[in-house]
Amino acid sequence: MILNFFTIITLISVFLTTILSLFFFVTKKGFSNENKILAILLLIFNFQIIYSFVTSSYAFQYFLDWHKSIFLVRQTSFLIGPLIYFYVNSFLKRKDIINYRSSFHFLPFIGVLLFLIIFYRNINHFIIWESIVDLYDTILILAHSFIYIVLSVLSMKSMNISFRGFYKRIKISSHNTWLQFLLLGFIVIWIVNLNSFAIFMIIRRPWWCAYTASIFALTSFLFANAIMFILLLKPDAYYIITKYKNNKLKEDDKKEYLQRLSSYMETNKPFLNPEISLESLANEISVNPRILSQVINETFHKNFKGYILEFRIKEGMQMLQDSKYSKLTILEILYNVGFNSKSAFNNQFKLYTNLTPQEYRSKHIE
Repeated sequence: MILNFFTIITLISVFLTTILSLFFFVTKKGFSNENKILAILLLIFNFQIIYSFVTSSYAFQYFLDWHKSIFLVRQTSFLIGPLIYFYVNSFLKRKDIINYRSSFHFLPFIGVLLFLIIFYRNINHFIIWESIVDLYDTILILAHSFIYIVLSVLSMKSMNISFRGFYKRIKISSHNTWLQFLLLGFIVIWIVNLNSFAIFMIIRRPWWCAYTASIFALTSFLFANAIMFILLLKPDAYYIITKYKNNKLKEDDKKEYLQRLSSYMETNKPFLNPEISLESLANEISVNPRILSQVINETFHKNFKGYILEFRIKEGMQMLQDSKYSKLTILEILYNVGFNSKSAFNNQFKLYTNLTPQEYRSKHIE
């Protein structure tokens, strides 16, 4: 019953990752190059799910002639690390990272393939879990993936990485959080693989393979569903800046518009007006609405609504912790900061602070 359940989970995981791969291959939203890198990454990840399932199946021992071929498929694991690294840097527009010299990142994959092809010619009988090559290969894959995870994290260091509260940031359309989420997913999968391998090396029981495959399948299933969830919840989280890719804005002009915006927001607090719109704010600071939208998206990694909401929540936080506003009710405060609905204020406030407005006030005012 357990094996049947995880077989179903594995099949669903393969189906979902295949659909996601096809989606990123054909979608017109977002940057084409980044989408194709992610599509290839998901496709190769799919190979690992299939490999894990096939090698853990007890029936597979009757098809020993396939071990050489399926072990070659496993070596695509050496592509996952570089592709994650390329995707992160391509998304962040690090053109100096991805160039004609980038091919050296694929040398470990090519080298291992060449080694195995030569190795296979000298042996007739190859069983994956009985060969010492499997041990060294697994260690190399884990070390190789770890190196690229570290490199990817370092590439994102300017983004103030925090894996806490990513749901909150996804809700306000932070595309940086999309990158953090993908990286977190692959880190979790790497940890699952590492621990599964460690346990197998300690107990040295072949039947452990079936359980590691089940754990891997379940992790992959959850990861694929989480990606689907985000795409449905906030599709603009992963392509939010791409609507401006053909609208080149000079850096000096951008700084000037940003200065106007910041000064006006701080001095006039237009966000307190519940009827504020992108057009009205743009008109107040004499900037084209589309350009203002671009400045907000590219600078703060938020859309206009998320940008205004953050100002309103911060204003509400200041009022709730200031004793001179202690006589105002929560309802009065939310109207003062530009909200029209108590439920909307409560929901957004809790997304930002993990507390309700009343809890926040009680914490800061005795």
